[in-house]
Amino acid sequence: MSAPGSELLRLTGRGHHEIRATHDRTLELTADTDITGRATCVLGVGAVVEGSAPPGIAGPVEITISAGGASAVVRAVANSAWRPGGSAVVRRSGVRLANTMATDADTTARDLPRSLALALADPAVAVEVVVRRGVAEGPVLVLFRSGDEARLAAERAAADVVVVGERGWDAGLSALGGGGRVLAVDAPGFAAAALESGDRPSVEVLGMAPELAVAAVCGRRVPVVVAGALGKKDLARVVSAYPAAVVVFRVAGAGLAGALDAAVKAVGTRVGAVGVDERPVWGAVEELRGLEVRGEVWCALEPVVEEVGGEVGVPEGFIAGLLGQGVSATSVVKALAGVPGWSRRRAYDEVLRVSGK
Repeated sequence: MSAPGSELLRLTGRGHHEIRATHDRTLELTADTDITGRATCVLGVGAVVEGSAPPGIAGPVEITISAGGASAVVRAVANSAWRPGGSAVVRRSGVRLANTMATDADTTARDLPRSLALALADPAVAVEVVVRRGVAEGPVLVLFRSGDEARLAAERAAADVVVVGERGWDAGLSALGGGGRVLAVDAPGFAAAALESGDRPSVEVLGMAPELAVAAVCGRRVPVVVAGALGKKDLARVVSAYPAAVVVFRVAGAGLAGALDAAVKAVGTRVGAVGVDERPVWGAVEELRGLEVRGEVWCALEPVVEEVGGEVGVPEGFIAGLLGQGVSATSVVKALAGVPGWSRRRAYDEVLRVSGK
C-alpha cells in the first residue's frame, strides 16, 4: 500500500462561465467541454488525466481542487469500479455509479470556498484535481469475488494486507485489529472469522450478486436460504421454518420496517443486514428498520438458534413464544417439520409437551 499523502492521480480541466458550484450532494470534473447553468455540481470542464494513471483507485483519498490561486481539500472513499479518462463525480452519499470516482465525501460543491467557486467561473482558468492516498478512520474488510482484474489491482494497491483463499489469515486478522484495510479475495472462511471476532470492521462487498453480498456481511458459517420477494406473512413462515439459517429476502424500501417487524414477531429479536450499494448495513433489527432506502432492497436475517450435531436444536422458549403469540399448534408443527433433523412426529410431540397438552 502506498503511504498516506502519495499521489495516485492528477486531472486537469478548465473553468467555464456557467459554473455555479452550488450543488449540496456532489461535485464533478466533467470530460464534456460545455455545460449549462443547470450543472450546479460541475467544477471544471474538458477533464483529462495528466501523466500515467492506475487502472483504478480505492480506499480513503484526499482530493485537492485548485484554480486561480484558491484551493480546497475533500476527503472521500475512492470507488475502484471507476475508470480514469472520463468524468469524475464525488458524492456525499455511498452511491457508486460508473462515473463516480469517490463517495462519502465530507465536502460538496456548495461547501467550497467562494473564492474558489468564483475562480472556477473563469473560462481561462486552469483547474487541477490531485488525488492522494488518505488515512483510514478505522478497520475495513473488503470482500472481493475475483473477476474484474482492473478493480482487483486497485483494491490490492489500497490494502494493507491481502488474504487469498486460505492464505494470510493471521496477518489479515492482525491488520484489522490495528485498524487496517484488508482485502479478502475468494475467502469466505476468513470473512466469517473476521466478522465473528470482537470489534467488527466496516465491510465492503465487491463482485457479488446483491443477495449474496447482504448474506456475506453477516459473516455466519451457516446455511443461507434465499427466499426472494416475500410478503410479511410468507416471511414469518420462512424465518420460522429456518431458524438456524441466514434468511435472505427482497422487499420494497417502503415496506422494510414492516417486514422486519414481522420477522421479530415470528421468531424474536434478530440481527441482520440491509443491502445498501456495495456496503450492506449490519446491525440489530431495531436499527435497520429505521434506514431510508429507495426501490427494492435485499435483506438478510441471522439465525436465532444454533445447529447442533447435524440437526437444528430449537429452544423450548422459541416454541412457547410462537404459541404465546397466537400461532396455532398446527402452524408451529408445520414450521418445525421443515427444520433439518426434525420429523413431523418429533415436531408434534414437542409442541404438545411445551403447550402442556
